[in-house]
Amino acid sequence: MSVSARRPYLRAADRRDHILDCALEAFAKTGFHDTSIADICSRARIGRGTLYEYFHDKRAVLTALIDRIANRVIDAVRQWQPLDVPPGATWTADDNVAFIEARCRLIMEVVFVDADTSSLILRMARGSGSIGATLARIDEQVVGAVAADIRAGMEQGTIRKVDADILSQFIVGGIEKIVFGALERGETMDVARVAHEIAMLLTSGGLARDRAAAPAPT
Repeated sequence: MSVSARRPYLRAADRRDHILDCALEAFAKTGFHDTSIADICSRARIGRGTLYEYFHDKRAVLTALIDRIANRVIDAVRQWQPLDVPPGATWTADDNVAFIEARCRLIMEVVFVDADTSSLILRMARGSGSIGATLARIDEQVVGAVAADIRAGMEQGTIRKVDADILSQFIVGGIEKIVFGALERGETMDVARVAHEIAMLLTSGGLARDRAAAPAPT
């Protein structure tokens, strides 16, 4: 039976995702450089012509995999609900912990829901300008979103006066260090515990102010 006769019917978008999933399996097993187009086609049960309908070459397949997880992270961050404390409400340290914890968990859960792709990106990032650019795009979006949270908190009097740009880079950089370390070691990270520890550290370190005791922002 021919390859084309065996493969199930899929819509174009689903077919593309199926090829990416099969490519990821191949890359994870034998590495990017040792995986051929034929290996990907065999796993996807398609002919070369079908793959080339969606991707110019193997590097384009890898780029699409990287873009897929980058877009997931960026889309998740863009869906954040902004910090909004009603006037006169009390914002306590516990509120601050819960808020930061939720933000951290969202970022890390998006990465670890597709840990194989994240690990592949980490390995390929070394010495690759295009992949480094994708990571920089993720950083820009996430750091920007965290900085916006910090500025909103300062405007609403829930966070003391800080340098939002420096602090947001510190927070995101710390999360990346923890996440990449776990991926490099092939460990399953306890996302909830790590998110809680980060939130406790930032809050106990003096980031939060008690809304009831804080003067109105100037």
